[in-house]
Amino acid sequence: MHPLVIAELRQAGLSVEYVRETGPGLSDDEILARPDIGEMVLVTLDRDFGDLIFNRGYPQPRAILYSRLSRAQPEEIAHRILEIVEIGVPDHHLVTITADKERLKPFPLGVQNA
Repeated sequence: MHPLVIAELRQAGLSVEYVRETGPGLSDDEILARPDIGEMVLVTLDRDFGDLIFNRGYPQPRAILYSRLSRAQPEEIAHRILEIVEIGVPDHHLVTITADKERLKPFPLGVQNA
């Protein structure tokens, strides 16, 4: 995620942990292995998290916001994320964010941390 996205989310009052600040170099596996992952909404541009949860049974965060807006301006990405947060992030779902809509996919039953 671009640092400007993180700044915008924090400015809007969200509590944001930026892995590049707190755990640079952590692998996706290590992020999902955190004991508090079930309490977190993971915001990412990395589709590998979906594979780890849906196909490999890794522990699940509270939700994942997967942005497919990687070529968008950081302000646009932050705006879309804030819109979703305002509406309410659905627990135990992967939310794929595109330029004009969101797609929801429930996490598989089984491994859950919440």
